[in-house]
Amino acid sequence: MDLFPERSRGGVEACLWRLTVLLLSVSSLPTATALLEGLYCGTEVCYDVLGVTREASKAEIARAYRQLARRYHPDRYRPEEPGEEETAHNKFLLIATAYETLKDEDTRRDYDYMLDHPEEYYQHYYAYYRRRLAPKVDVRIVILVTICAISAVQVEPLRWKRQLLLSS
Repeated sequence: MDLFPERSRGGVEACLWRLTVLLLSVSSLPTATALLEGLYCGTEVCYDVLGVTREASKAEIARAYRQLARRYHPDRYRPEEPGEEETAHNKFLLIATAYETLKDEDTRRDYDYMLDHPEEYYQHYYAYYRRRLAPKVDVRIVILVTICAISAVQVEPLRWKRQLLLSS
């Protein structure tokens, strides 16, 4: 009686087959990475783009941004080679995006959360686009101003007719 049936010829092949399937299935799982293309600075860390630490103050972030923006601004950058203009322009856009992300406390808090919790893909997309696409003005104010404008447009012809009737 064989105590280890897997050591027989068929058992070893079945074991290797299971191991292969397991490795292929694990390798096809999405990896948890916080840097998602299309969010914030893409695959770059915004802090590294500006050359500051996560504990940097707003003043340090602004200072680093101004220095890098001066260096890579398309109007001031003098390329040594012809192809560097496009890379400098892309670098400038990345620097501007990093600064826009880190200058606002709420956006910075969302970005730090994304770096700390890379496994929450969908929450990161939601938080990013909620901030970018949310109306900047209170909707109630817009409705109030619209109603007042419509009322003013409706009242003016009535005043004109009243003046016309009173004058005749």
